[in-house]
Amino acid sequence: MVRNKMSGLYNLLMLTICGSIIVGINSQKYLSVNGTSLYLNGEKVFLSGVNQAWYMYGDDFGNNGYTRSKPRLMNTLDAIKSNGGNSIRMWVHISGGRTPLFNSSGHVISPGPNTTRDLLDYVREAKKRNILVTLSLWNGAVMDPKYPVYKMIQNESILQTYIQNALIPIVRVLKNENSMAIWEIINEPEGAMQMEVENKTVPCYDTSSIRWWDFADWTEQKITLQHYLRFIGQQAIAIHTEDPKALVTVGSWTYRSVTSAIDRRNFYSDYCLQYANNGNMKARLDLYQIHTYDTFHIYLPHDPFMIDASVYKFDRPIIIGEFSQKKGGFFTIGEQFRHAYYHGYNGALSWSAIDSGATVIFLVCLWWY
Repeated sequence: MVRNKMSGLYNLLMLTICGSIIVGINSQKYLSVNGTSLYLNGEKVFLSGVNQAWYMYGDDFGNNGYTRSKPRLMNTLDAIKSNGGNSIRMWVHISGGRTPLFNSSGHVISPGPNTTRDLLDYVREAKKRNILVTLSLWNGAVMDPKYPVYKMIQNESILQTYIQNALIPIVRVLKNENSMAIWEIINEPEGAMQMEVENKTVPCYDTSSIRWWDFADWTEQKITLQHYLRFIGQQAIAIHTEDPKALVTVGSWTYRSVTSAIDRRNFYSDYCLQYANNGNMKARLDLYQIHTYDTFHIYLPHDPFMIDASVYKFDRPIIIGEFSQKKGGFFTIGEQFRHAYYHGYNGALSWSAIDSGATVIFLVCLWWY
């Protein structure tokens, strides 16, 4: 989601509609995928929770930021736990302005002071509360050429130094934490992606299925899909190599860029990610994540809260990674959570704990099928 306000007070009104027994993560194995379902300790599971996103934008981990952020981050984890939730989505580097650590030539030399320590502490705090963590590394919804992430997407040399000197060390530290559930490479890359590009020679780089009226590339940075597929694929390869059981995804802005149904094309198919990364089979997403908000106060006919997940014809799990009541097409937050659960989605996380001056209403419950 594109936002200008970075912090603020919020209230959380929790609504719980089930009386599930919460099994401690201490006794559970790692989140895994089997077909189109998510499993934990042999049980099908529905991820239900909220986006923290951030407390201090891009400065929650590393340097001295976590000391200031931790009390507020723990408040959100406590609220989720006390209301039966099992999942949170947290952003990490975002634009790269604070972490990782770059040298004078613009290459990455480390995760940044205290970054791995802080991330480990956060994931372990989530574990104490039986909460599964999705870490979203980068943000494509707000993009500018001066941002380190913009340069990293465009420059493979910089990307490789991030992978070797920051990403792999972070994954190595967190891979044995069973509350570390999903690695999200980037949030809403479509916000800075060049659209309406027809490429019959290399169809994987074709974005003509997104039309001007879909309102993508709102940052007007026009980064090519080829660059994004390399950026996403190289990080997925590194994560799957360091931790073969790890789950990797992308936070797509809508269903429009991840389904090949409904006259659309899946930009992030295994075939295209591997085509852009020398055929490496570790360049893949293990599950899909889509975001959805209303358009002029209504959901459009193929938005997820209007249809069953089967309409998208996905071959792996699909979670709704962002939605809200304020932009929920006149549906209550409870109605949206219920729809996600009963219509074939594998999780739903509402936006968000940092929604300034607003009451964020969300439904959290650990669902066992």
